[in-house]
Amino acid sequence: MSRQRVIAFLKSFGIAMLIVLGATGVRALLEPWLEGRLPFLTLFVGIAVAARFCRWPAVSVAALIGFVLTAYLFVTPRYTGLSMYTWTIGFTGFVILTSGIVALGEMLHRSRERVALELAEREKRERSLIEQTRQLREAQQLSHIGSWYWDARTDASTGSEELYRIYGLDPASDPLPTFTGQRGTFYPVEAWERLNRAVQQTLQTGIGYNMELEALRDGKSIWVTARGERVQDPDGTITGLRGTVQDITERKAAEDALHRSTQRIEIVKDIAEVGFWFCDLPFGTLEWDSMVKEHFWLPPDAQVSIELFYELLHPDDRERTRRRIEHAISTRERFEMDYRTVSPEDGRIKWIRAIGCAFYAADGTPLRFDGATFDITENRRVESVLRESEIAARAASAAKDAFIAQLSHELRTPLTPVLMTAGALQEDPALSDDVRQQLRMVERNVALEARLIDDLLDITRITHGKLSLRSEPCNAHTLLRNVVEIVQDEAEERGVRITLDLRATRPQLPGDSTRLQQVFWNILRNAVKFSPRGTAVHIRSTDLPSPQGSSDSLVIEIEDQGMGFDDTVKERMFEPFEQGPTGRDSRYPGLGLGLAITRAIVTLHHGTVEAHSEGPGKGALFTVTLPGAVPESPGMEADAPGGGPARHDLESPLRLLLVEDHEQSLQVLSRLLVRAGHSVVGVGTKADALARASETDFDGVVSDLGLPDGTGHELMKLLRDQRGLKGIALSGYGTDVDQQNSRDAGFVAHLVKPIRFAELNRALHTLGHTARRTMS
Repeated sequence: MSRQRVIAFLKSFGIAMLIVLGATGVRALLEPWLEGRLPFLTLFVGIAVAARFCRWPAVSVAALIGFVLTAYLFVTPRYTGLSMYTWTIGFTGFVILTSGIVALGEMLHRSRERVALELAEREKRERSLIEQTRQLREAQQLSHIGSWYWDARTDASTGSEELYRIYGLDPASDPLPTFTGQRGTFYPVEAWERLNRAVQQTLQTGIGYNMELEALRDGKSIWVTARGERVQDPDGTITGLRGTVQDITERKAAEDALHRSTQRIEIVKDIAEVGFWFCDLPFGTLEWDSMVKEHFWLPPDAQVSIELFYELLHPDDRERTRRRIEHAISTRERFEMDYRTVSPEDGRIKWIRAIGCAFYAADGTPLRFDGATFDITENRRVESVLRESEIAARAASAAKDAFIAQLSHELRTPLTPVLMTAGALQEDPALSDDVRQQLRMVERNVALEARLIDDLLDITRITHGKLSLRSEPCNAHTLLRNVVEIVQDEAEERGVRITLDLRATRPQLPGDSTRLQQVFWNILRNAVKFSPRGTAVHIRSTDLPSPQGSSDSLVIEIEDQGMGFDDTVKERMFEPFEQGPTGRDSRYPGLGLGLAITRAIVTLHHGTVEAHSEGPGKGALFTVTLPGAVPESPGMEADAPGGGPARHDLESPLRLLLVEDHEQSLQVLSRLLVRAGHSVVGVGTKADALARASETDFDGVVSDLGLPDGTGHELMKLLRDQRGLKGIALSGYGTDVDQQNSRDAGFVAHLVKPIRFAELNRALHTLGHTARRTMS
């Protein structure tokens, strides 16, 4: 028995058993009134109901179980002394009555099945008829053939929809004219007279007609093929005509076009400089026109042989041309190839494309080898120029990408001491609040400068399809709160208020938390930047259930009351280097990359980002929709990138080897690390680092990757293998490949310049724990 049948039986048995048990339960409820009488009454009712809904095997088994249960509950307690004969008679009667009920139920099931089968078969026939009618109608439409019938007794005509279309009539409102009425309406007078003579002849002789006629549609001339035959009763009485009309206007136009093409071929031949050659097989004297001879540097009156043909080819092309011709003739394939011809006077070269084929007798013997030649010398020259241009463009693109990467590295490096110094000075209690505020301004602008550098690199990755994500559970509400905290100072300076209305119950989703925070930061910072003083920016989150039953989506809306935009701006604002309605207004600085990067990141998360505005001066609404949203899990809320406390108290200070070739960065890092309680030895080269490591024991290494005499990766591998050290990498490069290379070299963290001291502190905390685990 198949698995499906077993499942169907178990399902049916379960239903039948529930019904039988229900009947037994009802009998138990009625026991106080029945007092042992009619113990099987409700059971038979239950069996009848089960037989109505279930098939006989399941009902039979359920009935047998019901009999045993009823006998045990309602018969045995009162009639314990019943003989085996009485039980046998009772059970036999139960089986007979149950079998009758089950048989009636099975008859009902089979009757319903027969009815359902007949209905399905009828529906199938109806669908088949409808489909055949549709196919016939489509066939008529595709072949432009309309059918008609003319009743000779009433002079009335009927036709198919395609016939109406051929003559430009509406089947719903325009009746077909009588045959006489078609004179001057469907056909010009002369054409109708020809058709009338053919119709009369068919009526008299019974021989059908088939003719091409000029016809009219909406007063314009068309061409049709008209066919007709006589229709008569079994007794021979002629009742009318039936036939078809086919619209052949397009075919006639094609024939005319072919005729015109034939007339123009000589003109085209001369303009396109196409030459034709004709060769009898086996090869002997070749018949070339003047253009082919020109392609081979020959005068118009030259006599050509197969030997001369090969002699005028470039030596490197002769053998491959011979093989290609022989192959085309033997395999009946089309001959097509490019070869060079050489001037016998001065050695100049032409590139020629030859196309041809062989023609054969009935027995397969090749008779002719004919074709054409084209001078493609100029095409070859242009192709060569284009190839060189493409190579140059690719080299320029690679150089541009390398330049941007190197430029970003050079720009990031001097920002590091500035950012660290500004961050450290803010913690100095001796400074006034005004100075701290100015330092926050410095720190914020340095971070913005770094963000612009990141945008340049990101747009390069997007252009080359190399922007990648690291998916992990992240909490969108946490990311939004962190973004608000980052932008809050700038908003307060501009007099803009930020409100949060996070109502989504499913804020958690899979994604790259760093990139998602970048999305929210880009949109929120734009909203603050373009909002006038005294207005507010509203951030909302809502759930979006999926109508298809798949995972829900999270909707983030960021709405401002700023300058807005019109539909023309909306179409291009997500393109790189577009700056929306502000253009190049110096009051709103930026590169115009944020929204382009935002759209790319959201798309990689399989989401959408949309912008809407009622018009200039009416604010803007940005909506980000991200799929895969789930309820927040306890303990799974992801911090935003760079979040967490600014300081990590280590159990003991670290002995650090600091390697940095940028003097200002080395000084600032050394000073801050010493002030944090660490012991620091600072050097500027790989050689000095190896020398100091051989003299002193260190807990870890903090190293720049670009060193004058090597790389930080090379240094870290040596210190890892020789001293068992771990380290923290400092670099202006931060791609996934860069970070993976750092991990492979032995670095526990890869920090992208410019870095805040808080980031370095967190990395040192990780480095300290790693070093202690290694020592233990």
